[in-house]
Amino acid sequence: MKRRLLEGGGEAVYLIGVADDGRPLGLPDEELLKALGVLREVARRAGAAVYILRVSEGVRGKVAEVLVRISVKEEPPPTVTVAALGNVDAGKSTLVGVLTTGRPDDGKGLARSYACRYKHEVLTGRTSAVSMRLLGFSGDSVVNHGLVDPLDEAEVYRRSDKLVLLVDVGGHERYLRTALRGLFSSQPDYVMLVVAANSGVQRMTKEHLGIAVALGIPVFVVVTRIDIAPQEVFQRTVDEVVKVLKMPGVSKIPYVVRDAGDVVLAARAISTSRIAPVFFVSSVTGHGLDLLLRFLSLLPRRRKWDYGGDFLMYISDIYLVKGVGVVVGGLVERGVVRVGDRVWVGPYGDGKWVSAVVKSIHLNRTPVETARAGNFVTIALDKIEKVEKGMALSRRPLAGVREVVADVLVLRHPTVIRAGFSGVFHYKAIRANAYIKEIDRGELMVGDSGVAKIELTRPWHIDGGVFIFRNGPTRIFGRVLKVGDGAPSA
Repeated sequence: MKRRLLEGGGEAVYLIGVADDGRPLGLPDEELLKALGVLREVARRAGAAVYILRVSEGVRGKVAEVLVRISVKEEPPPTVTVAALGNVDAGKSTLVGVLTTGRPDDGKGLARSYACRYKHEVLTGRTSAVSMRLLGFSGDSVVNHGLVDPLDEAEVYRRSDKLVLLVDVGGHERYLRTALRGLFSSQPDYVMLVVAANSGVQRMTKEHLGIAVALGIPVFVVVTRIDIAPQEVFQRTVDEVVKVLKMPGVSKIPYVVRDAGDVVLAARAISTSRIAPVFFVSSVTGHGLDLLLRFLSLLPRRRKWDYGGDFLMYISDIYLVKGVGVVVGGLVERGVVRVGDRVWVGPYGDGKWVSAVVKSIHLNRTPVETARAGNFVTIALDKIEKVEKGMALSRRPLAGVREVVADVLVLRHPTVIRAGFSGVFHYKAIRANAYIKEIDRGELMVGDSGVAKIELTRPWHIDGGVFIFRNGPTRIFGRVLKVGDGAPSA
């Protein structure tokens, strides 16, 4: 069990009453209770708790599907990151606010204010920045909803045995660059595509879905505002959702979730990226929110983190705290960092790296001594004055490169792309000006793929993976094949 919990990131699902060949034979009631008792004792010794997901009829008895989850508090609880994407005014921030607080929306934007970071977002009703909200679970119950302040991340973190980090990004096209930074820097396990029932699938809905599919992130759809959409409009929206999920290039199987049994099946199947669960909810009446919350609590961790590698973190947020100095925030990509460690920050515009000392680490607003891969943390740095978003923190100076050779696919472009085409290069927390230096095919049009050499205006640390190259309506998806030579310097 310990091995399975380790492999599952702190969670594992057991089927009781299933034969070795997978047939659901089932067990008599007495034997099932005895088997569950043994499983609970094994879980207790492994420092875990047992939760029954559902009981169904087998051939000769009953079959139980059971979730085993680590309950000891020495380590951070299993954490799943979910990015909320969708068109502007689809209700993403309102839904995040209702999920995290448990308080229904008043239909006038009350719940949206809980997810906003800035005053102008509350006033305009549009999210322009990346907002992160922590949703905690203890067994079947939502921790946030029982707190005096449901947005108290430190208290949610301490009381939970499962965490879901909801990343809310702007849906307006003018904020796409910020949305891409939020998506790349958070590296979500799943994407929650929000569609308003009264307005249907919009252009940015398709754009966000296309980006998620290109990045290989499993998607589930939440249709909101079902309380104000007439039946014919609601049905038209559902038909549009089904149609866009089945489009060539997306090729997902829509799975409408209607009851608790569907929730369990959807949570198990979504990690394959083939199934796209669809939920119908209202942030005002609360319809369907119980099924969505249950689904979020059961989502398995998808990403496998490298805990043994050298420490690496890209800076996605920067704070200047009075009396503390420079504080940087971001996702630990690999390795472990501890208070008192000496780290290197860079590369700067001249390619150099600067050393600094880790003064303190906060995880979900809670001071900790150690952070490891997969944790979103803020780190206070000593002896450093200036940093930029997209820079890296590492155990040693790393290569800073200005040239990338990549496989590219043109997702969207009105004309022809040739050498010299400029745009913005989005990679991890990096958002940099760049231009296409060479194309192996000479030119590319929408739907074409090829190998391109991309030149950046200043050195950045790039160690492989995927990126988006953007300019106005143009979207190019790329996968790094090779980076140019660059020697680290101190």
